[in-house]
Amino acid sequence: MAKNIINQWDADFLNKSLIYSDLKVLLKDTHWPDWPGCQGMLALLDEPVILSSGLQLDMQPQDETLPFPEMGYEERVYKKGIISTREKNWHDLFNAFIWLLFPKTKILLNDLHMQELKKQAGKKRTSCRDAITHIDESGIIIASSDITLLEALKNHQWQDVFVNSRNIWSINTRLNTDSNNSSNNNNIKKIGAFVFGHGMYEKAFKPFIGFTGKAYCLKVDNNFYQQDKITQYHQLDQLLSDDIKEKKSLSDSSHLSPLPILGIPGWADENQLPEFYENKNYFRPKASN
Repeated sequence: MAKNIINQWDADFLNKSLIYSDLKVLLKDTHWPDWPGCQGMLALLDEPVILSSGLQLDMQPQDETLPFPEMGYEERVYKKGIISTREKNWHDLFNAFIWLLFPKTKILLNDLHMQELKKQAGKKRTSCRDAITHIDESGIIIASSDITLLEALKNHQWQDVFVNSRNIWSINTRLNTDSNNSSNNNNIKKIGAFVFGHGMYEKAFKPFIGFTGKAYCLKVDNNFYQQDKITQYHQLDQLLSDDIKEKKSLSDSSHLSPLPILGIPGWADENQLPEFYENKNYFRPKASN
């Protein structure tokens, strides 16, 4: 995000991009006239988040009042339950949102960071920590009940996934953010995209051709897109954390696939035209081995 707007509040930010459509539902149309601060964000929780240590999740301003300043970010979360948060900063605001939407998975990633820090020699990061950082900053969960669609996406078969299968995507529009809305015809939807990497929300302020994330493909039940949006996120959080634990899928970055963000149906107005996907510099074919 450009430096001149990094600390500039925009109360209408949820309308800046179709990528924020889910947030409009999940944040219950909360309208903040100014930065919400740590307590404003914690107030969005329906119930406290309990970390694996048994501590209750807290957020504290990252300033001179921050407790345990001698600790690093991950250690402070793990040992004290405190997320240090710059209160007038979009990047940290979006990170807080992801903590609220995916608490189980964020707790797991923090646990994995701490496990890997014990193995880390000097300042050299382990391959697992690199993968965690990739999904934490740039991750997009592609959830589908059709495994062939997930395989096609991993193989960069963009026409098949984005154009030929467009009618079975759960699509956001400017007028429709409710997954139960009959106009979205969710009873036949088989695939959708969900932001996990908070850096993706930040970049969505000024989307550009080349805007790319890291896809984590996840199989869901046939009735997944018949659920309301909040239920979908609760289920995804459980499924994602279980998948990472069972498959050890973040031991390195091989489980993550490049994903041209603006190609996701419902995330950019211009992708309603099939010719949008003809840009091979953006929708790149999979490199041969």
